[in-house]
Amino acid sequence: MNKVSEATFREKLAELVDRFSQNKDEYCSSNYPEAEVRRCFIDPLFEALGWDISNKAGKSFSEQDVVLEKTEPEGRKRPDYTFRINGKSKFFVEAKAPHHNLNSKRLIYQAKSYAYSTGTVFYVVLTDFEEWRLYEVLSEPKIDDNIKKELIQKLYYTEYLDNIDKLWLLSKEAVLAGSLDKVSTADMKNPVDKAFLGFLTRCRLILAKDIRKQNPKIRDYVLNDVVQRHLDRIVFTRILEDRGIIRYRSLKEQLDFWRAGNDKLSNYLRRFYNQMNGDFNGSIFRPDECDIYPSGRTMEKIIREFYPPKSPYQFSVMPVEILGYSYEKYLGNVIRLTPKQVKLEQKPEVRKAGGVYYTPKYIVDYIVDNTVGKLIEGKTPQEIANIRIVDPACGSGSFLIGAYQKLLDYHLEYYQKHPEATGKPDMFEGDIIYKSSGEPQLSIRKKAEILTNNIFGVDIDPSAVEITRMSLYIKCTEGIGRIPPRHKILPPLKDNIRCGNSLIGSDIHEGELFDPDTERKINCFDWDVAFKDIMDSGGFDCVIGNPPWVRVDIISDIEKNYFKKAYKTTRGKYDLYYLFLEKAVKLLANDRILGFIVPNRFCASISGEPLRVLFLQNSSTIDINSVSSLNVF
Repeated sequence: MNKVSEATFREKLAELVDRFSQNKDEYCSSNYPEAEVRRCFIDPLFEALGWDISNKAGKSFSEQDVVLEKTEPEGRKRPDYTFRINGKSKFFVEAKAPHHNLNSKRLIYQAKSYAYSTGTVFYVVLTDFEEWRLYEVLSEPKIDDNIKKELIQKLYYTEYLDNIDKLWLLSKEAVLAGSLDKVSTADMKNPVDKAFLGFLTRCRLILAKDIRKQNPKIRDYVLNDVVQRHLDRIVFTRILEDRGIIRYRSLKEQLDFWRAGNDKLSNYLRRFYNQMNGDFNGSIFRPDECDIYPSGRTMEKIIREFYPPKSPYQFSVMPVEILGYSYEKYLGNVIRLTPKQVKLEQKPEVRKAGGVYYTPKYIVDYIVDNTVGKLIEGKTPQEIANIRIVDPACGSGSFLIGAYQKLLDYHLEYYQKHPEATGKPDMFEGDIIYKSSGEPQLSIRKKAEILTNNIFGVDIDPSAVEITRMSLYIKCTEGIGRIPPRHKILPPLKDNIRCGNSLIGSDIHEGELFDPDTERKINCFDWDVAFKDIMDSGGFDCVIGNPPWVRVDIISDIEKNYFKKAYKTTRGKYDLYYLFLEKAVKLLANDRILGFIVPNRFCASISGEPLRVLFLQNSSTIDINSVSSLNVF
């Protein structure tokens, strides 16, 4: 789109202001809908500011200046406009019909919560054209906030022409030049990731204490699993609701049924989850082997905390990376029971390692680009279907999410360049479909196929396995729209994302007998059995991840003795990531790729010599990149 000058903008703005003024009574009546004010005033206003609202340039969806959200009848949960530069969101606009009162705390709260939930967008405009409000969102919005909090611009339409410079700050030309960075001198950090972690932690403790009260003999590990399952179901359901995949308030409705009926809330929830299991399949809603529910009042409290106005989180715009960061930290703690208390404590290995460190997205992207990206380059979807990617210590799934996104992007681009290769354009049968906005995307069938064909992971923590599966499901369902019931769109993933100790096989039992608690903690895992077809065919094509960095000092004697027999890299004071690197080499097929982020001490230390020898003997190319100067952790 051609650049516009401030003079041209003033001329077009004057026309809009004059037209609105002449027919103000009509535009401010309750009969004048939001869709009309958008079409007649807000769209032309931003077009005059240089934004290509209707994508006249014909850019691909990922490169469009503006993403428009059409009003939906059942509680749309996305901002009306997302303004982007080079595909990166810069600010949101929430539009209202002029008869609405923009002093409404509910409307302000809604608009600000969109920006807050992203963690990366700091500005949102609330406007009905009659009035213009620009908010800077740097803290958690609350429904009872002062309406002036974080308000940095407020203009009435009669003031627009005298304040051209303020409106011009949001022109495409100005935003490209960094105008939004100059609006405020505040530290541009959004605490949503830490806040959401705190929120999950509070919910976790509330559920754990209630369930323990009703089940005094429950074991620690069972309680951890039960609490995790309840939280996963609530989070995933809320994401489906906010993204319009299922009807908004579907979960909250169960509270209404309970209050109006004679049955227990747990029974309403069981029926609801059984229905969700029939609609989506997957593993999140499958009937529990351990069917334990908290009291009705506690469950009601938790569910209500996930909805506005109690919750500031808009799951429609919250990136999966925010969830990943929160859950990675979440996994560093475990519920522990004492005779009188329910505690949340850091896992011993986490405490001794100095905490949990979530791998930044740009590091994940770098490793994925240089492993998965190189493997799939120039290949057809049929060829890619045979590529197997694994993270042997997947945690909350950040590397698998990165790899999956890379595959989705590649397939979409391929099908757009080779339309003859796509099947029937149907959500469930074809490869690629087009939304009403014109946005192309892969069909849900194709997304599920890629997920089950290409993505694999293992983690010793059952909670991590559940979280990784959920994160992959979230990515799989992005942008798919309303799903008819009983379509079972999600793959089970039980054979893809598995629970076990990647470093210890069942051969640890040779001549050894362990008590049940030790057995559970060791959680041995046989790669040749769990992934028999892959290992029989030579191994995985790509191993990626951020394995645990844990010194041998805190490893149990049982593990030390096993590692000495099973691994060549156990010299001196070795680290667990040495063993993961050795295991990765064993898991890989010939001429395949390994990409880990690990400390570089093995490059020069005496203890690292066996690992260096292993790489020199088994690698054709070794690429070591230092990221210490980037302050990754």
